Amino acid sequence: MSVLPRLGLLLCLILAAPVLADVAEPRSMTVTDPAGVELDVTVYPAEGERLYLWLLPQAGAHANHAEFGRELAALGIEVWQVDLLDAHFLPRTNESMRSLDGVSVAALLRAAHEETGKEVMLVASGRPAITALRGLRQWQEDGPEAAYVLGAALAFPNLMVDTPVAGAPAEFVDVVRATSLPVFLLQPTQGVYRWHLDEILTDLRRGGSAVFVRMIPGVRDFYYLRRSDPEPEEVAMAARLPAQLLQAGRLLASVPSPLAAAPMPELAHEVEAGRGLVARDHPPPVADFTLTDHLGDEQSLSDYADQVVLLNFWASWCPPCVQEIPSMNRMAEILGKGFAIVSVNYQESAEHISAFMDEVQVDFPVLMDFDGRVAADWRVFAFPSSFILGRDGRVRYSVNSAIEWDDPDVINRVRTLMTEPE
Repeated sequence: MSVLPRLGLLLCLILAAPVLADVAEPRSMTVTDPAGVELDVTVYPAEGERLYLWLLPQAGAHANHAEFGRELAALGIEVWQVDLLDAHFLPRTNESMRSLDGVSVAALLRAAHEETGKEVMLVASGRPAITALRGLRQWQEDGPEAAYVLGAALAFPNLMVDTPVAGAPAEFVDVVRATSLPVFLLQPTQGVYRWHLDEILTDLRRGGSAVFVRMIPGVRDFYYLRRSDPEPEEVAMAARLPAQLLQAGRLLASVPSPLAAAPMPELAHEVEAGRGLVARDHPPPVADFTLTDHLGDEQSLSDYADQVVLLNFWASWCPPCVQEIPSMNRMAEILGKGFAIVSVNYQESAEHISAFMDEVQVDFPVLMDFDGRVAADWRVFAFPSSFILGRDGRVRYSVNSAIEWDDPDVINRVRTLMTEPE
């Protein structure tokens, strides 16, 4: 190819490339809410007509947040990022995150519009999604004169009142059913709430919210917030997040944003929460299931009939899950015949688990729940989650945290079950 055609091709490629705006340096500002709380905001300015108010996650800012702020600003979206737990001097705990009302968020929404005149969309992930919805509702209750708030983009939102006992139904916070502004959900296909998405959508739509869903393939929750050794798929999906949020803003702007708040409902039922080994006595959520183990052989829960079974749901990326494996090995050795451990791995590959078992001694079968359906059927919302089944197959205990399974009290309880008639 001659020089001129090459130059012409290069010119065409340059002209076809997306034009990104020059990005100004981020700056800091402070917004004071009605309660006197000073909210420090990092601003990534841009000339476009929209502003994204980004509530930082429970663990605080990630290096990706600065990159996302710059990328969105280059696309014409101004970004304000704020750490609510830091502003309220609260510890970084689940309880602190769930305790935040929507007053600070509503103040930030008003300040963002008053400062810039732009439309505003909230962005949050995980538990801060609850505060985002509360902020939307508080903004409505404050009586805005114009519909400048588009709604919220929520990634893998944790909207539960609390993590229920393994096997118990989840209860979502009341504001989920009282949300009338539009919502865009980014749901990883390997996330914990993948198979509970219909329940979340049903509750959101009760308040009149228009809901859009974008499935994120091949990754689990917190994929763009991984602080060490992210998987290649997570890096690739994180790189797409700014473009997906750009799409979210366009979609939410295409539907009405009501100024009136939806009625606030009462909780449907009390949340059955608990830690450690919790006594139960009910039939299993599903009578039986069949999965392949990490070697490709089929196994069913019914293969262990007439034994006391520890049914354990886990993943290798969950440190407490790995931590309790040695005590499970010892438990099986202590109890011997009449007791079995059935381990169900959550949405990892057989190759990965085989490599894991080359490094970590696991003395029981590992069944592969590739799509997470069995975990969803057993109402597993946290890892590890475990069930102890009596010889009759009924659930007799459950636990949604790591414990020392060879603790004498645990061993004695299981031995009692082993002596019961079928």
